[in-house]
Amino acid sequence: MPELPEVETVKNTLKQNVLHRQIKDVKVYFPKIIKNVSQDEFINGLVGEEIIDIARRGKYLIFIFNKHILVSHLRMEGKYNLMQNEERSKHEHVIFEFVDGYNLRYHDVRKFGTMHLYPKIDILKLYELEPLCNVAPDVFSEDFNFEETFLKFQKSNKHIKTLLLDQTVISGIGNIYADEILFRCKIHPLELAKNITFEKYNEIIENTKIVLNKAITLGGTTIKSFTSSHSITGRFQNELLVHTKKVCPECGENLIKIKVGGRTSYICGSCQKMIDKAN
Repeated sequence: MPELPEVETVKNTLKQNVLHRQIKDVKVYFPKIIKNVSQDEFINGLVGEEIIDIARRGKYLIFIFNKHILVSHLRMEGKYNLMQNEERSKHEHVIFEFVDGYNLRYHDVRKFGTMHLYPKIDILKLYELEPLCNVAPDVFSEDFNFEETFLKFQKSNKHIKTLLLDQTVISGIGNIYADEILFRCKIHPLELAKNITFEKYNEIIENTKIVLNKAITLGGTTIKSFTSSHSITGRFQNELLVHTKKVCPECGENLIKIKVGGRTSYICGSCQKMIDKAN
């Protein structure tokens, strides 16, 4: 699934290629992708609109038009591609045709992606509506509250990795990045969030910024099928310390795989020990 760095890469690539293009028509081949308005309302609302800006909230893309806002989630394998006269693929479910002859195509093999269309409103008001109302700020957001998020940690009985993957607490962190963050902090993924000290919490936030920033710089992580618009593949997988690796880069011990909340986690049993509450 595209996570924060991948979605940020898609956003930046799209901004270079589709800003200020005007929509002539919209073709919808799989209406279930559209969630809060009818197919006709979706099409009629966007015809004639110009893409003014593209933003991101957690793992969501936000297309800002003159009179509307489109919120898009790529889910497992969604992609946007700018094309011209190429024949439509069976996996291209929504096509935005521009007046200049180009078109932006939403491609999604598994059809899990979603689109919500709203009349243009203040961005903070948008965050109060579905689907963004349940999405917490990410560590780069202006409204990320350091102290309030720590309180959520202190009150939680969840495993720390499970909490990091909870988009209602901190958005944008996926399975791969959680493994990398926790390894850098020397925290076992099964540690309870409420046991994390303020000092360790601070390490988590700082390493989250470091890992996600580096991944953004390298265009995200390509483990299975992620590509951004124009088939740009991520290179952060070449920088991974533990996820999918065999040996700990710090101590040389063999890494182990465990399940945390149903997700495969790569850890070093020597470097990432559970907190001893007796001491």
